[in-house]
Amino acid sequence: MDFPFAREAISKLFSKPSCNMYPAVPSEAAPNYRGRIVYHPDKCINCGMCERVCAGGAISRTIEKLDEGDRITMTFNLGSCTFCGHCAGFCSRSAIELTQDYHMIATREEDLLVSGSFIKAAPKKPAPKPGAPAAAPAAEAPACGAEAPAAEISPRDDGKPVNDPSKCVYCTLCAKKCPAGALTVDRAAKTWTLDEDKCVGCGTCAESCPKNAIII
Repeated sequence: MDFPFAREAISKLFSKPSCNMYPAVPSEAAPNYRGRIVYHPDKCINCGMCERVCAGGAISRTIEKLDEGDRITMTFNLGSCTFCGHCAGFCSRSAIELTQDYHMIATREEDLLVSGSFIKAAPKKPAPKPGAPAAAPAAEAPACGAEAPAAEISPRDDGKPVNDPSKCVYCTLCAKKCPAGALTVDRAAKTWTLDEDKCVGCGTCAESCPKNAIII
């Protein structure tokens, strides 16, 4: 019987291996390797941007209504993930991290799911001022030549932003920072427009406003 590779096999028994002796010898991932996802729910603001930009459709979000607010659960399916890094790149709060961990062999689909939850508190309604009348009397018209007082701006019940035109300088910073692209600011016309269908009430616009002109 002919064994054409017997000599080659025997010679390799006494030579050094061509590959790394993993897992006996630990091997580090290459620089900038994008591996297992780590999710930090304490940093998440529920803007949904990661879910929108996910090319593989590997990110899902569930919302459970509770007395103290909404329980947000984000789930990342590593079995569908392409590890492109878009979710981490678009996250304005660095709540998503791609590590150098490449150990992702699993026998169950559940082992390839990375998830985390947090409570997003419901927006607080402004408390009435002590001794305030049930219905405010109609304001008197300002005297001729006198400037009308600025109207008091109150936060919305749904947690979405409200702009105070008396403070706004229309710098467009809030529109640039909005992760959902829900704001349009025209500096020349001095207009501030909110797309309520896109707005997720994350509060990034209010935090970025240098004049505190946005109320949440």
